[in-house]
Amino acid sequence: MPNTPKMVFHMETRDSDKSLILAQSNIITSARYELTKMEKNLLYLAMREMKPTDLPYQPYYVSITELQHRTGDEVRHDRLRNITKKMLSRVLEADLPNGNLLQTHFFSSVEYIRGTGTLEISIDPKLRPYYGFLKSHFTTFQLDLAITLNSIYAKRMYEIFSMYKNLPDKVFRVSVDKLKLQLGLVDATSGKDKYPLYAGFKRDVLGPAAEINTATDLAFTYREIKRGRKVVELEFTIIYTPKDTEIDYNEQETALFSRLITDFSLRKDQAAAALRTLTPSEITKRLYQVKLLMNDGKVTNLGAYTAERLGVK
Repeated sequence: MPNTPKMVFHMETRDSDKSLILAQSNIITSARYELTKMEKNLLYLAMREMKPTDLPYQPYYVSITELQHRTGDEVRHDRLRNITKKMLSRVLEADLPNGNLLQTHFFSSVEYIRGTGTLEISIDPKLRPYYGFLKSHFTTFQLDLAITLNSIYAKRMYEIFSMYKNLPDKVFRVSVDKLKLQLGLVDATSGKDKYPLYAGFKRDVLGPAAEINTATDLAFTYREIKRGRKVVELEFTIIYTPKDTEIDYNEQETALFSRLITDFSLRKDQAAAALRTLTPSEITKRLYQVKLLMNDGKVTNLGAYTAERLGVK
């Protein structure tokens, strides 16, 4: 591996990033893998810097502070170490145009640059050419919209649906078994299905994915196709409405604004008031405390309690 000069810098908010478009090959969009929500968010921020012309071992830099502010999650160092460690072992399987099967990892290395709050991430060189704006057969989607989706299944399906948003025919069918494989719900070795019953899959995967309809530039409906009494295929219809994600806040605040509404049940005026009176870091700290109490079952009215903790009416 060639020696690459070490870079240390601090991330800055840029107005042009507010509607930043991420791009990846349809090969990755259709690939089979499993990631958590936070692992996916980390990958999104690394993707932001990628270009098809990058050298094979080009490093990419992610600000831990930006990761927290964009997602509204307080990520402690020990948790982040576990996240990046897991990313080094996550396997992606993709079918290549030449008929070959590609098995690879997302990250080949992660280095924590001491004293900077920055991660230096290297993408596996086999996977690297499939990111960025390619000549054809690639998927684009908005970073600000994808990163604020709460469910990992919503994130994955938002990407899959984005393959169809610019096509004349925005209706497609996929077998339930194939979709489960894409979402990493079936163990490739043992064949064990996380949701052997369709009812559970519908509740825990398709149900949470419905946030796409209210939080992004896409909306979808689906029709169940049965063989006998068993649902074997889903027919999705995609509706694309270009959405301007720019609001009167910087990009860190945009993520928080969305989280305050979708995760903590605040009204839009309450979320706006909180952002006017408190810094993003202070809001993040208070939301973290609310989450802890909520997980312990000590919060009965989430919206009212969050508004009280943030000092808004």
